[in-house]
Amino acid sequence: MRRVESMPLSEFSYRPKSLDQSLLRSESTLSSRKWTTVSGAGEWISRQWKETIRDVVRDARSARSWKPFLYFLYLCWLGCLLYGISYLASSPNLKLLQDSRTTACQPDDSLSPYVNSYNAWDSSGFFQITLAFGSLTFTQAKVIDICWDVFVGRIGQATLAVLSWHVFSQYVTTSMDRSPVTFRTFWVIFLHREPTFTSLIDLTKDFISRRRLNSIIAMVFMITTMIFVLIFPTFSSAMTGYAPLTKSFIQIESGRLVPFSDFRVVAYVIHDGFRINMTADAYVTRPLLEYYVDPIMRQNKNGGEYYSCTGGDRCKLVETASKYTSSYGFYGNNDVESKWGNTKLPAPTLNISAYYIPRGALFGNNWTDPQTQQKPFSDPTKLTYLLSNQTYSLDFIDSYGSCQPVLNEYQWGFSFIQLFIITTLTLLWTVGLSIMWLKAHFKLPLRGYPETPKGWKAVILLAEAMNIELTKANINTQTTKDRQVKKEIREHLRGGSVTFDSPLTKQEYSFKRGLWSWLKTNQLGKQFYRNKWWWIALLAAVVPLPPTIISGIYTLASGNFLLGVCCGTIFGILVALAFGSTTRSRLFMLCLSILCGLIVFIGLAAAHPWQS
Repeated sequence: MRRVESMPLSEFSYRPKSLDQSLLRSESTLSSRKWTTVSGAGEWISRQWKETIRDVVRDARSARSWKPFLYFLYLCWLGCLLYGISYLASSPNLKLLQDSRTTACQPDDSLSPYVNSYNAWDSSGFFQITLAFGSLTFTQAKVIDICWDVFVGRIGQATLAVLSWHVFSQYVTTSMDRSPVTFRTFWVIFLHREPTFTSLIDLTKDFISRRRLNSIIAMVFMITTMIFVLIFPTFSSAMTGYAPLTKSFIQIESGRLVPFSDFRVVAYVIHDGFRINMTADAYVTRPLLEYYVDPIMRQNKNGGEYYSCTGGDRCKLVETASKYTSSYGFYGNNDVESKWGNTKLPAPTLNISAYYIPRGALFGNNWTDPQTQQKPFSDPTKLTYLLSNQTYSLDFIDSYGSCQPVLNEYQWGFSFIQLFIITTLTLLWTVGLSIMWLKAHFKLPLRGYPETPKGWKAVILLAEAMNIELTKANINTQTTKDRQVKKEIREHLRGGSVTFDSPLTKQEYSFKRGLWSWLKTNQLGKQFYRNKWWWIALLAAVVPLPPTIISGIYTLASGNFLLGVCCGTIFGILVALAFGSTTRSRLFMLCLSILCGLIVFIGLAAAHPWQS
C-alpha cells in the first residue's frame, strides 16, 4: 500500500472572500490600465469598427430591412403623382408655368405681347413642345433626349413590366383557387412575364372566349396595363423633344427686322417736355421687368395687366411722371404752380397724356377725364410701343411681328397635354395595381406553398397540368405536330386547365377585416416606444427648419450649414430606423448621412458667394 505524501497545510487553507475581491480588483485595474494604452484603445476601436461594418452589411442584406424603405418609396411615388396631376390641372399653376416665359414667342412659334395668351390645352399643341426649358446646343439637347428615352422610356417600361407581372401572378394565383386558367394564360402570367403584342392578343382571347378570372374588372385592368406598358416608351418619347430657340422680331416700314427686345412700352407723353429740360412730346417708357427679355405683359387683352417697377434709377423717370399726374392730373388743365421732382414749375401744369396705363403702381388706369367722364387710359388695345422715338400700335406689332429660330440654340421640354395624360395613366396604374396587390396579399399564401409559383416551379406545374389534361384527352404529343396539338387544346380542352390543389390560407377577403387584423397584430406601438429616443432626436432635427427657412437665414453660410446638418440628421434617422437593427449600425448610418449633408453644404458654399 502506497503512502500518500504529505502536503503542506497551507495548500489546503481557506482563502477569505475579501482576498478574492482584492484579486479581482487588481485584475480589473490591470485591465483598465491596459485599455488606457494606445495599443489597447486601438484594438478596441478596431473590434468595434469591424462589428459595426458587419452589422451594417447584415442589415443591408436583410430583406426585412428593406420593407419600410420600399413602403416609403411607394408613398413618395404616389405623392409625387398626385401633386403633379393637381399642379398641372390647376389653372393658376398652369398660368404660372406659362408666365415663366421671358419672350413674346409662344410655343406654336407665334408672337404675342401677352405672355399667357397661348392655351396649353389647345389640341393643336398635342405634338408641340409647349413646356420648353433652357438654352442648349444641339449636342446637349440630343444627349438629354437620348437619356430620357433610355432611362425613362426603356428602363421605365421594364420597371412597369416587372411590378405588373409580380402582382398579376399573385392575383391570378388567388383566382385559380376557384377559376382555373388556360395553359396559355398560365404561361403568359407565370413564365413569359412581359408584354408583347402576341401575348396581349392571346390573353384577351382566353379571357373573352375560354376561361375567365373571378373579376371582370381585374381582367380589363390586366389587358389595359399590358397596353400601357407596351406603348409607354413610345408615349414617353413622343411627349418630349427639342426645338430651335426662337427670338421675336418686328418688321418696320423700311422692311428691316428689328428685335422686339429693342422696343419699349410707352407710359406717358409730356407734350411740353422742354419745360423740364426734355424735348417736346417726350416719351416716358416703362422699363422692362428684370426677368423679361421682350416688352411683354402677364395678362391677356381682356384681363388687363398689373405692372410695378422696382430697380432704382431706371424707374425714377416713370415714377416721377406717375406721382406728378396723380397730384395735378393730365392734359395740363390746372392753372396752378406744380413741382416735377425737385423742380418747381410755374402755372399751368405740364401737358401730359398717356396711351394705356396698366393697373398697379403707375397712376392713370382709373383716372376719369372731368370733361368726358371716361377713363381714357384703361383700354389695353391702346397699348403703344416706342422705337427710335417713333410709336407703333399694338395692331402693328401683331401684324408684323414674327418669331425666327436662333442659330445653334435649342430648348428641350414636354408637350403639356401628353405629359398630363401619361401622368394620369401612371397614377391609375399605380392605384389599380395597389388594390390588386392588397387583394392578393390578404389571401396568400397557398397552404403548403411558401411563395407564388414562378420560374422552374411554374414550369413543373404547367407540365404536370398539361400531362394530365392531354392524357385524359388521348392526345399523343410525340406523334402529333405542334400545330395539331394547339388545335386540339383549343377545340377539345378549351385552352386547357391549370389550377392549384392547395387551398388559400384565407378564402374570404375583406379590406375592413384585413385592416383590423393588421392593426391588432402589428407592433407599431411597441416599436415606437422602444425607439423613443430616436424619434425625439428626429423631432429635435426638424424644429430648426421652419424658422431657418421663414426668416431667410438659409441664405447665410451659417444657415445653410444648419440646413445641411438638420437634413442629413433627419434622413439619417429615418434610414437608421428603417434598416438598422443594432445601435452601432444605426449610429453608422446616421453619421454617414450627416457627412453627406455636410458635403452638399460645402458644394453649395463653393458654388454660391454666401453673405457674411
